[in-house]
Amino acid sequence: MNSTLISKIDELRQYDTEREWFEFKENWNDPRELGEYISAISNSSAYEGREYGYFIWGIHDKTHEPVGTKFDPNQDVKGEPLKHFLARQIYPDVNFHFEEIYLEDKRVVVLVIPAAKIIPTSFSEERYIRIGSSKEKLRKYPEKESFLFSILRTGFPTIENTASEYQELSFEIMLP
Repeated sequence: MNSTLISKIDELRQYDTEREWFEFKENWNDPRELGEYISAISNSSAYEGREYGYFIWGIHDKTHEPVGTKFDPNQDVKGEPLKHFLARQIYPDVNFHFEEIYLEDKRVVVLVIPAAKIIPTSFSEERYIRIGSSKEKLRKYPEKESFLFSILRTGFPTIENTASEYQELSFEIMLP
């Protein structure tokens, strides 16, 4: 897993800016907001057609250089393990997990977040999405919310699952 994850992080570092489905931080630590990010990145990953999204500590968010982190995914939040604190408030369960890797001898922690599947992912009964590199409440963007539900129901629009404006199958419209 580590070599695959290291390759993925190296790929993400090549982007000029963060995208809706991944976020870089150094030592940032706000458990409640992290739950909101899990919702936002899970939903944005589905919206963008990605299987996973990523929240990555130890990478500078502007230069994308490894700087290392002191973030501890095994910390407690008011006496409760962080993972349980997050999982208890995320609906539906998205089976996120933390990985620890080293890039250029710097410790990097990666939160791997599966894309939303059946319904949008929420945290503490609120759904979030990323707009650029900002985290927003999904309900503020009804067109995006509608499109996300459509993707989750039927998949991305393709020729097979999209109704045509021209359902004339007799070929009469092709005659002079």
